[in-house]
Amino acid sequence: MKLNATELSQKLIQIPSYSGVNSQVIEFLGNYLKNLGFSCNYLEYDGSNSYPVNNLHAVFNPKNSQRVIYFAGHTDVVKEGDKASWTHDPFAANIVDGKLYGRGAADMKCAIACFVSAVEEFLATNKSPDFGIGFLITNDEEADGVNGTAKVLKWMQENNKTITHCLVGEPTNPKKFGEMIKIGRRGSIGFKIKVIGKQGHVAYPDIALNPITTLINLLKILKDHKLDSGTQFFDPSNLEVTSIQSQNLGGNVIPNEAEAAFNIRFNDTHTSQSIIDLVEYACKKTIGQGGFMGAKYELTYRTSGESFLSDPKFLAPLVAKATKKITGIEPVMSTTGGTSDARFIKDYAEVVEIGLVNETAHKIDEFSEVSEINQLQQTYLEILNQF
Repeated sequence: MKLNATELSQKLIQIPSYSGVNSQVIEFLGNYLKNLGFSCNYLEYDGSNSYPVNNLHAVFNPKNSQRVIYFAGHTDVVKEGDKASWTHDPFAANIVDGKLYGRGAADMKCAIACFVSAVEEFLATNKSPDFGIGFLITNDEEADGVNGTAKVLKWMQENNKTITHCLVGEPTNPKKFGEMIKIGRRGSIGFKIKVIGKQGHVAYPDIALNPITTLINLLKILKDHKLDSGTQFFDPSNLEVTSIQSQNLGGNVIPNEAEAAFNIRFNDTHTSQSIIDLVEYACKKTIGQGGFMGAKYELTYRTSGESFLSDPKFLAPLVAKATKKITGIEPVMSTTGGTSDARFIKDYAEVVEIGLVNETAHKIDEFSEVSEINQLQQTYLEILNQF
């Protein structure tokens, strides 16, 4: 049964699908695409210090073209929280006053539905296009992101599955569909640091060593350091402290340890290694090597992704042109926001992110405007027509 983009969105939202294995949502999409003539592979991965995940790879390429445009997206959603706080049931997919409510409406089940609907409409009048169309759908983007897109891409490479261009359906617009597309993303590294001082009485600071003071000095040095001034497509790199804590031993006790976490979002002026080197240098100069009367530190970090820019050569101008035709708005080519699975795809294909409005993503009463769902579907269709 043919469903329009809004109806497909409702079907997807009505399947609660958190990160990991969710056969219902993946098989629903696979069965729908099989009916459109797609060859589907269900790929489940586990290990790598993460949980099992099931993924969908689907491709339609009747002429075995070396040009294949993929749509990449994720079916997993973040937890809805207290359902009683929602005005509309997060998994009912109700439409009220022109808005489709539900967990995943913005991020990003509606975008998946829009592309499926656009492909269905495109193939109805283009039975044998001279390019291939593929889907890379994971149920692991909102959490670890380990056993999803990255492993499917590796499987594609090992099995000679061509991908030359890719659209990612993450919500890209601040307020209104058509405002913005993403052609890159900042890199991200999360750091944790523990400073070990010397416990003592607050009345005798000369024979103690306060790790909180040492930690605050270090964080101020890092925060005050100007990483760069930004580039043509990137804002300046930025550090934000996300937590500070210490042992609570009483109001008159200097603790032995203090910890902090901070995140650095960096542009293409840097690599993850250059950022790590900078932080380690600051730690050694401020804490280590005899600094602050022998305080010690333990630094750990996790790189979520490198900064990247998908050179706006072919796909990005095509997407911008299609968006303007449908919406009348010239979209800004941006690199703002968090990380996405585009950080994996950029090593294999030219990639552009284009989706709905991100204002309510992950929030209570998440929604997308039905009119904008229709615009996104028509934009995807126009991209296929121009491709």
